[in-house]
Amino acid sequence: MAYYSVRRTNPTQKNPLSIGSPTQIERRCATRHQFVSAVEVINVESRKQLISLTRDLSLCGCFVTVKTPSPKGTRVSLKISNSKANFSAVGNVTHTLSDEGMGIEFVQVEGKDQVVLEEWVAEASANGVGHEF
Repeated sequence: MAYYSVRRTNPTQKNPLSIGSPTQIERRCATRHQFVSAVEVINVESRKQLISLTRDLSLCGCFVTVKTPSPKGTRVSLKISNSKANFSAVGNVTHTLSDEGMGIEFVQVEGKDQVVLEEWVAEASANGVGHEF
């Protein structure tokens, strides 16, 4: 099994386009793109499963819409599916928004899944649907 590591930016560097106080730390390591697709998220420890939709996607993670997000730090396995391909990864919940969802950072991605992820992000980028705040 080949795994790709996720490139990190300096977490203390403030993105000049970020909205918020000067002490707020930018948490994204890549441009996120609007990407709505079916997702299955499984809590690795409890095996609790949820089916929902993604809201956005980047090379480093995704946002999953859910009324009751898993706590920050929860390790999850996720499967994102659309009509073109399937993507699987292991991730950590990095932030939550009550009644909206949770941000998941990918921490373990196999080679074949990395290819799918890169294709989806490239397609979204070519369509001009990207956000970097």
